[in-house]
Amino acid sequence: MSSTLAASAPGVRRGSNRRLCFTTVLLLVIATVSWRRGVYYSGGVDPVVAGKAALSLIALTMAWFARQASPILIPVRGHSIAFLLSYLVVSVMGAHAAGQLVPSAVLALRVLLVGMTLYFLARVFPREVLVRNLVRAMLLVAAISALTGLPSFGMNGRLFGGVPPLHANELAFLLAVSLIGLTWLALNEGMKGHHVVLLFFGFGALWLTGSRTGLAAALLALAVMLLQARRLNRLVATAVVATIPLGFYLVFASELLDGYFLRGGADQVTTLSSRTIAWSAAWSFPETFWARWTGMGLAQKLIPVQDQWWDVQLLDSTWVSALVQVGLIGVVILLLWLVVVAVTSLRASRPARLFLVAALALLTVRSLLESGMFDSTPSFLVFMLISLTGSAQQLPSRTSSESHVVE
Repeated sequence: MSSTLAASAPGVRRGSNRRLCFTTVLLLVIATVSWRRGVYYSGGVDPVVAGKAALSLIALTMAWFARQASPILIPVRGHSIAFLLSYLVVSVMGAHAAGQLVPSAVLALRVLLVGMTLYFLARVFPREVLVRNLVRAMLLVAAISALTGLPSFGMNGRLFGGVPPLHANELAFLLAVSLIGLTWLALNEGMKGHHVVLLFFGFGALWLTGSRTGLAAALLALAVMLLQARRLNRLVATAVVATIPLGFYLVFASELLDGYFLRGGADQVTTLSSRTIAWSAAWSFPETFWARWTGMGLAQKLIPVQDQWWDVQLLDSTWVSALVQVGLIGVVILLLWLVVVAVTSLRASRPARLFLVAALALLTVRSLLESGMFDSTPSFLVFMLISLTGSAQQLPSRTSSESHVVE
């Protein structure tokens, strides 16, 4: 992999570029994770909103300066930005028609900042470098949040984040991406001691979050990655073979998985933890022309429900959320974008394809039951990176005297 990076990486200096890339991605991760649990932006400015905006602007400025200073720019197809702008324009139109222009426009701007920052980074750094730094940044934030949130496990039986105060499902996503990235590194660089330690930590913390969607999506994504691998080194192959009898035992001879996935009883499973109630309400809310076609804007996170002891409910599905927030036009744009990203990821060169396809599988499964894939969240951060790097073209090889290595 190092030879690939050396051949294709523009930049000025190895050390400075490596630190710049990681710092920028880390700022994006911190700016997109939740700083307050259960609070949704509805307008105004407070320290949290201002702090996230400041970090996003700093990251954008760093990425822009990196692009300006780079002697060579990596060609990136423009469909990612075209889809992003189309989606955001529709969301602003819907918000204007629904009378929620200001809060929705602010959220749209935050999404645009994340997208443009990643676009500038994709023009400078090879896809393997960006993926590596994304995994490092998410693993760092997830580890700090999980370790500082350990007391929460004793109180409610699920691991929630401490600092930052991540919901268990959001923490599970960061850990799932970290597991995929660590497995990707192990497949391409060989299993090392720190990989084993971090994989055990990541899987253990993911299990403690109690996120059924996160665990199932992570296991599926890892299976997709392993099925793409042409050759496995001895240690990785041994680990894969060892999981086969363990998985057979857990599925057919143990009640551990039943207790994990059937938590809350059969009623919770059939209603998908009450998600279907909000989904049914989304199909008939609201009954206006503009709302049906362009949605209510990105600020519409909750939906009124009837015949329940509660009045409103969170939209727990990316696609149901999109139906309410950007309407049918927006949903079509997002579906086309997802199809294009899937095609470009499958056509990407190895070893990047292993990570891109696996991460996209994780996002797709998670998007069915959880929201945020097209908002200013870590999910969108990963999706936008896949969209940009999957369509990035590799630069021709240069001699060692002409190239600057970025890692």
